[in-house]
Amino acid sequence: MFNQGIFRTAVLAITDCLLLYGVWFAVVYGYYWVGLGHYEPEFYLRMWPVGPVFIFINYIFRLYHGRFFHPAAPLSPVEELRRLAGSSLITHFGIIAVLAFARQTTEDYSRVVIAASGLLVALLSQPFRNLVRKCMFALGVGRIPVFFAGSGAAADIVSAEFETNAYIGFRVVRRFNDSQLREIVPAAQKMGVNVLVVCQDVRLFQCRMAEYAKWFTHVEYLPTTRAFPVLGARAISVGGFGGLEMVNQGRIGILRLEKWLLDEVLAVLAFIVFLPFFLIIPVLIKLTSRGPVFYRQKRLGKQGVPIRVWKFRSMYDDADDRLKRILASDPKKKVEWEKNFKLFGDPRVTPLGRFLRRTSLDELPQLFNVFAGEMALIGPRPIVWKEVTYYGEDYKVFYRVKPGITGLWQVSGRSETDYARRVALDTYYVLNWSPWLDIWILMRTVGAVLSMRGAC
Repeated sequence: MFNQGIFRTAVLAITDCLLLYGVWFAVVYGYYWVGLGHYEPEFYLRMWPVGPVFIFINYIFRLYHGRFFHPAAPLSPVEELRRLAGSSLITHFGIIAVLAFARQTTEDYSRVVIAASGLLVALLSQPFRNLVRKCMFALGVGRIPVFFAGSGAAADIVSAEFETNAYIGFRVVRRFNDSQLREIVPAAQKMGVNVLVVCQDVRLFQCRMAEYAKWFTHVEYLPTTRAFPVLGARAISVGGFGGLEMVNQGRIGILRLEKWLLDEVLAVLAFIVFLPFFLIIPVLIKLTSRGPVFYRQKRLGKQGVPIRVWKFRSMYDDADDRLKRILASDPKKKVEWEKNFKLFGDPRVTPLGRFLRRTSLDELPQLFNVFAGEMALIGPRPIVWKEVTYYGEDYKVFYRVKPGITGLWQVSGRSETDYARRVALDTYYVLNWSPWLDIWILMRTVGAVLSMRGAC
């Protein structure tokens, strides 16, 4: 029987190797053609065995769905990014060390080329993998067959995620509700399925855990609540009791300093890069509609303190009056507004404003809020007081951090997501924050903005 799991891990391994060679080719020949050095490209071709070494290091880092020949759930995207970066840097600095130990003359190779290749592979490995994952998903190959057990809203969300998420790589071949749990093991033995995903109350799971262990190689348990910090967590064992250590990384001083430095440095770089837009956009706004260049919205900051968020004006100057007329004359628009505080195809937005919103250029002035210490570059989106009711008890988690210009919601569909998912994403970010999560969000923000996905 064709093993989809092994096929998937083999494709990912080949992907990693091809990316490594591809980056080498681009950097080595680019360096050579530009004339920065007179190194023979053939020297780097003789280093082809590094490809299998790179795959082996990735295997040690459990980057192939845990176990290469018995794959199951992948690492979280953030943890995968962190480990791929570490693997690439170890591989390339290892090359430099081996060449130096072998007393290979620097006339034959360039340490700059090798170091640059290491950084590029670290940055490109996950995007390249994701492209291959999407291709496998579209072709219907490389999806690991799993059984799924669970009932209720959380189970429905998780099951639907498997059907649409190319990253996870699971295909649910059969789902069992809470009244069918005794059928799981016999059915798995008959069909040869060795991965079980369980999304149910922990007490119900504990009652069946010993039975599941008789057959399944992997049992993936997901609690029925989203408010569960997993990034930075590790398994612990105390006196024969197994458990999890959940790390509140937002309470660690050195990591908070890293967060502040990352925000400030990147905000300054972003301001320099986008300085031409700060000069051109105000002129265009003045030429195309009446009113001020900037618009300041009242939002809730850290600890619920009110702040004024800067934006380039994207609406007509009488937008508030237009909104009142729209809501009074169109019941459907009123329901839409009360549900999401947004209107699809909002008639209050100017033609230029629509372009600014789709490209997220209207949010560039929020860099001033970052410089003022009111916002972070990455974090949950700032909300108005009326939206607090949607967060409920989760607002106590949400308001502990500064709101951000970009965040997990923006790279997960933005306006395409419903409010419940937005709240879940914001809560997940606060509970699982780490510098690597911010780096992952930044990388995905670039793709989300360029594709204008989910913008309105």
